[in-house]
Amino acid sequence: MAIITSMQETINALNAIFEKHKNDRICVLGTTCCGKSTLQEQIPGTIDMDEALWPQLTKDEEAYICKKPWTSEIGSFTSKLVKERVSVKAGQPIFSLIILDCEVIVYLDISDELLAEHCKKRGSAFQDAKNVKDAIENGWNSQRKNNDKVFYYLNVTE
Repeated sequence: MAIITSMQETINALNAIFEKHKNDRICVLGTTCCGKSTLQEQIPGTIDMDEALWPQLTKDEEAYICKKPWTSEIGSFTSKLVKERVSVKAGQPIFSLIILDCEVIVYLDISDELLAEHCKKRGSAFQDAKNVKDAIENGWNSQRKNNDKVFYYLNVTE
């Protein structure tokens, strides 16, 4: 487990992981409002799952995915679309809410307290972000049982 105390330390840790695994497909997981987009924007050569998926969605698919409150059914539907339409390439880590086919998974964990703060700043529903976080953690734990990938855990603290 890695405890990260600043945004720059998180960026440094991610860059080190990306360099070490530059020939592998890397998926960086985190719930909504945990800082994925902020990090992704600061690390050249990375991909945002939403930017890869949204141009491929129909209006009906987009409307369903954006329904509130978030439910596991919406999550399953979104996961199916992402896995069909988005792929991870070696040397181009993807920041995602969904575990994609890859060799390396990095989990950006965030405390519920900090997640609530981030949600409030963005005007997002905490419970939706928490539900997504729980789904991600279930997938993370399930993947770890298979033990066929390399796993990294980073704790987001700001």
